[in-house]
Amino acid sequence: SDGSKVYVYFTAADVDAGKAIENRIYRYDWDGKKLVNPVLLKTLPSDNFYHNGGAMTSFGGQTYAVMGDNGNYGRLQNRDNTGWKNDTSVILRIDPPGEYYAMGIRNSFGLTVDPVTGNLWDTENGDDSNDEINLVPENFNSGWVEIMGITNNQTRIDSLPKYGDFVYSNPEFVWEKPVCPTGIAFSTSEKFAQTNRVFVGDCNNGNIYRLELNADRTGFVFNSPYLQDNTLNIDESNEEILFGVNFGAITDVEEGPDGFLYIVSLSNGKIYRILPKEFAQSVPESKGGGCLIATATYGSELAPQVQQLREIRDSKLLQTESGSSFMSSFNSFYYSFSPIIADYERENPVFKETVKIMITPLISSLSILNYVDIDSEESVLGYGITLIILNLGMYFVAPVVVIHAIRKKF
Repeated sequence: SDGSKVYVYFTAADVDAGKAIENRIYRYDWDGKKLVNPVLLKTLPSDNFYHNGGAMTSFGGQTYAVMGDNGNYGRLQNRDNTGWKNDTSVILRIDPPGEYYAMGIRNSFGLTVDPVTGNLWDTENGDDSNDEINLVPENFNSGWVEIMGITNNQTRIDSLPKYGDFVYSNPEFVWEKPVCPTGIAFSTSEKFAQTNRVFVGDCNNGNIYRLELNADRTGFVFNSPYLQDNTLNIDESNEEILFGVNFGAITDVEEGPDGFLYIVSLSNGKIYRILPKEFAQSVPESKGGGCLIATATYGSELAPQVQQLREIRDSKLLQTESGSSFMSSFNSFYYSFSPIIADYERENPVFKETVKIMITPLISSLSILNYVDIDSEESVLGYGITLIILNLGMYFVAPVVVIHAIRKKF
């Protein structure tokens, strides 16, 4: 939401590794170091271990969560009977709480909001066919269990049991052969050069798909004649929409605060960052380690400043030729020793604290970049040289002067 709230969806058990008793949604406050002040917002049924949904998103002061059918087949699954359970096959307003936003959803692992229009979108997992991407207006009926995929049969649509003011509409895109779509994200960053596009990950193949939005951002446009029906059939190529492969079982796709794309892979146990070649930095492989600055400041009061410096590096410094050249040379030198120091920091808390104290003046001086405009080669060179001189003065000249004064006095 506003960056200070964290929402967690999980399945609770009677004992550790025991029988599932219910799904729960908690809201926490983030104090910069840990999650605090847990508040139970919602409990949901967990009759079965499948179709529990769990995706959440926030926009405009409203947080949404999606819940699958959980093995239930009643009114919320478009079956006209009384044997049904609340809070299944729905998108819920959870904070602040409210009425169901959508119904008729088999299961979903992807929920997001278009930051340009404020429209809600989801991915939906089909049964033996017809995985979907849906634009989700308020009071949307996705059709499950009676309709999956695209139908032009109005009689079939009209035969859906009436439930409140919910109205069926066709999905915006369909995979006839299931791929298990999961995370979905909109790209809005100019530097990622993929604006007006939607990215979707899948669990079955480890693919990332890229779909181009139409002018009013309510659907997609395709060049391939066979995609004009908004369906990728079993015998058709996915080449036009295929963006990346071999990511394993993708569970989430997000645009990060730096404007780049982040992919969570369950099977690979990794989070990938995708960025254009001009922003990529060559970092030598190392046995462990990583960045000694990030390791030393992790979980400390300096962590937010380090994150701001990363964002300045990505959004300003690397967009200039001199900045990119400097970072390439700097990384080659820095990562020749940084991983070794970072490993030792993890093993020795006292050493880690010592390193943090030593680099505090450096981080403070670099924070000056938060308050200046870096919009040209000249400004990069000017501020860069100034900061180098400043740090040489702090780390070398000042100690020499102090030592000389002490020796002269005694």
